[in-house]
Formats: sequence, structure tokens, C-alpha cells
Amino acid sequence: MNRRGPKTAAFAAIAGIAIGGWFTIRSVTATRARHESECRALTKALDKTVRSRSPRVFEGIVEHRYDREAGRCLAALEYHYKPCDGTLLKKTPLLCTGPDADIAIYAFHDAGASPLFICERSYATGEARCTESVYGTDGSLLSSREFPPDQFPTIKAELISPKP
Repeated sequence: MNRRGPKTAAFAAIAGIAIGGWFTIRSVTATRARHESECRALTKALDKTVRSRSPRVFEGIVEHRYDREAGRCLAALEYHYKPCDGTLLKKTPLLCTGPDADIAIYAFHDAGASPLFICERSYATGEARCTESVYGTDGSLLSSREFPPDQFPTIKAELISPKP
């Protein structure tokens, strides 16, 4: 009797499962790397667009994360602005009436960025105003509400911080 048949079949089954698992892990890893790369590129493009529109940007902090559960890229852009000088005040008076700092969390949908949370601060008066926006699947604004500025750090940490 040939006893090698069952052993060979068991070995072939184990090898097949191992190779299938390896291909699955490689596929998942490649998909995650692609999502991360795309999210980083979208965030850089958004940062570049925002910076080009405001000559007042003094310092900026840019963060991003691909949210696998929601299937979307999130970007946090925080800007601190330099005070307006006489030339800038004459050139763009409306820009000079804006906040001294702002931070926003954006979600990317269909080649566009939608702000989910925005906080603006004025240092001279110590005022801050934060709003949350809710968008439909077609990208249209459904509603917005204000929330206390002290809640923003927690919201940002929940959305942008890497998940374990």
C-alpha cells in the first residue's frame, strides 16, 4: 500500500492555504499603501491650494489619515497667520479681517474636499468659533452647527490620530 498519497494531499492543501494567505496579505498591504499614498497626495494638494490663496500664512501644520472604516481620506490643516501690513491691507482688505488662526478637518469625496469641522481664532479678542458641517452623498451641504471650541482637540484626535 502507498501511504504517501494522504500525506502528499495534506501537504498540498496546507501549502495551498499558506500561499493563498500570503497573496491575501500582500493584496491588503498593497491596498493600504495605495490608500495612504493617495491620501497624502490629496492632502498636499489641498494644503498647496489653501496656501496659494492666502499670503498671510505664517505657519501650518498638515496631517492626514485614511479612515478604512468610512472608506475616506481625512486631512487636518492648521494655519497661523501673520498680521497684515499696510501693503497687504490695501491689496486684500477682506483677507485681513479674517481670523488669526484656523484649523479644519476635511474629507475628500469625488475629487473634492469638504470641510467637516472648522475652528477660527482671533488672538486679540480671545474669541473662537467652531462649526461642524454634514454633507450628503452628492456633496451638498445638509446642515451645520456650532460647537464649543474646547471639544475640537478631542474630535481631531478621534478622526486623525492613527487607530491601533
